[in-house]
Parts: sequence; C-alpha cells; structure tokens
Amino acid sequence: MTRSGNAIASSLRREWARLRADPWDIAMLGAIPLALYLLTWWTFSAGVARDLPLVVHDRDHTVVSRNLIRMLDASPGLNVVLVADNEAEALRLIRAREAFGLVSIPADLQESVLAGRAAKVQWAYNAQFSAHSGSMTRDVRAVVATLSAGIELQARARRGAGPGQAGVQIEPVQTRISTLFNENGSYIPSLALPVAFTLLHMFVTLAAVTAIGREFRAATVPDWLAAAHGKPAAALLGKLLIPCACFAVHALLLFVLFGVVLRWPVQGSATAMLAGTALFITACLALGAAIAVFTSSLRAALSASAFITAPAFAFAGQGFPLLSMPLSARIWAESLPLTHYLQMLNNTWTGGAPLRYNLAHLAILLAFTLGLGVAAWLRLARRMHQPATWGKQ
Repeated sequence: MTRSGNAIASSLRREWARLRADPWDIAMLGAIPLALYLLTWWTFSAGVARDLPLVVHDRDHTVVSRNLIRMLDASPGLNVVLVADNEAEALRLIRAREAFGLVSIPADLQESVLAGRAAKVQWAYNAQFSAHSGSMTRDVRAVVATLSAGIELQARARRGAGPGQAGVQIEPVQTRISTLFNENGSYIPSLALPVAFTLLHMFVTLAAVTAIGREFRAATVPDWLAAAHGKPAAALLGKLLIPCACFAVHALLLFVLFGVVLRWPVQGSATAMLAGTALFITACLALGAAIAVFTSSLRAALSASAFITAPAFAFAGQGFPLLSMPLSARIWAESLPLTHYLQMLNNTWTGGAPLRYNLAHLAILLAFTLGLGVAAWLRLARRMHQPATWGKQ
C-alpha cells in the first residue's frame, strides 16, 4: 500500500474506533435513517388518496339529487360525511377539517333537468390543501359529468336517437387523455420516493458535519492529523469513507424497496441512476465537510446544515414548479445538489430517460463533489494550523 493509502487507512481506523465508542452516532448511520425510510413508505403506502371527506348541501331533495349524492359517495376518492340542511353546518365541518369540500345542489335541479334547462351544481373546496382539492375536484367533475351524460342520453333516446348517435351528439369533439408516466397517479413514485432520497441527503450531510465538527469541538485536530500522517486530504477521506459506504448501502436498499418490493422499477437508465446516486452521496458529504471546516464550530455547522438541507425539498420543484419561482429562489434551488438529483430521479426512474439525457445532471453533481471537496480540503489544511479556531461549541 502507498503512503497515501496507509494514511487514509489509518484515519479510517481512528474514525471507526470513535464510532464504536458512540452508539448514538452508529444509530445515525443505520437504524434511525432506515426507520424513517420505512415510515415514509408506510405514510404513502396507500398509493392514491381515497375516501376524502366532503359535505353535500341538498336543497332539492328529489330523485335526481339523491342519485347524485349516491354517485358521489360511491366514487373511490370521495366520502360523503354529511348531507347538511344548511351551508353553515357544512362550513363548520370544513373549518374543523372534518371535510375538505362542499357540493351545493340547487333547489330546482330536477325541475330544470326535466324541463331541459341547464342546472349548476356548485363545488366549493378548501384550496389550502392542494393535494386534497385537486383529487376531489377531479372526482366531483367526473361524477357530475357522468350524471349529466346519463340524463342527456336518456332524453335523446326518448326522442328516437340510438345510443351511439346520442353519445356523439352530446360530445361531438372529444378529448382523449393519456398519462405518459405514473398512470395511476400514485403518490409512491411522485412523493414517497423523492422524500426518501431527501431524507438520505439530510443524513449524509449531517454525518459529515458531525464527524468533522466533533474534532474541532474536542480540539483533537492534532491527533486526527497525526493519524493521517500529517496529510489533510487523507484525514478527510479516511473520516468520510465510513458514512459514504453506509449511505451507499442505504441507497441500494431504497432501490430494492421501491424497485423490487413495491414494484416501481427504474424505467430509464439504471447506469445513470446508480452513477447519479453515488455522485449525490459524495456531493452531500462534500457539502457537509465544507460546512464543518468553514464554521469550525459543531453548533454553527449543525445550524447551517439544517438551514440548507431541511427546506431543500421545497425548492426542488416537487411541490411548486421551479420555472415559476422568483429568480433568487431559483438560483438558491439550482445551487443545491438535491434539486439536480431529484430532477434526474423523476426523469429516469418513472420517466424512462436514457443515460444521455442525464449527462448534464451527472456533470453538475460531479462538480458539486469536486468543488466543495477541494474547498473543504484547502480550508481544513489551514484550520489544522489555527489552534485558536479549535474548541468551539
């Protein structure tokens, strides 16, 4: 083994001895992240939202209105929790979060239908919960459209039109809707998968911050440097090899969980996903190392790590389109490794993108690793000769 190899191995053995003496740090590399991945899967295990509660205010009390209520309740995504006598009672349930929408049936619904006049069923929903309201609005529209089409078909049939002719007359121009990816609209690939890898990036960054930050807090930098034969780069690599290996195993377990157990296999380039995940882990380790050495204070480094990683998912374009963000928010989003990794994850895992579509993301993640890694190494080389910066909490 070369001198550099011996120095890295010596630093690694010292880090392993430190971890064995600290069960909490061992748990942060194993049991705690794994438990949170499983909790994430369990939270979204239903796949799609079902039986979301809504209230119906029926002013008509006729056969047609009762048929509409029955069809709403029979829809898999909806659950009629109350047929209210007045809107105040319905709004009380919505404000109490016992329902998320209100269907108001007009008093002349059946009369208008029988007379051939247009009637309007009002749908009001709580837009504060976009996931709820989007799913419920789609289902309410489908139910009302089905009821309306059935009534019109019956009327045209009574006038002598055949079933096929009546269908064409109702909707002469039709929209054929096809879902390209995630046909069922499941939350597992669209939300649970990105959240699991977001947790991974938080734990990877935190592991690098704590591993290096503890050396500064305990003022054991000379011992650390001596174990690496005085080589800052070897000291840094030896310290980060264990979390790198642990979280690489975590990533593979996530691939098995989502790809094999839950049957959402990678549709695109597996090579791109594996290479991108490896670069994503090294980029997060480099980010944590840079935070630790530039602050030289474990407390400040932990705060900075939380400031960067905790809200990163909100800036990654998963819940709000990246293109619609203000310029400053978009610049911040683009400066985070998570944003580029999740774009690659969405394009490749469910979107089926080949390797060539991911080359830019791979290059950016590599640039994060090299840029932040070199910055951390250079700063660490100076910090190791600045004892005044050691011993901070």
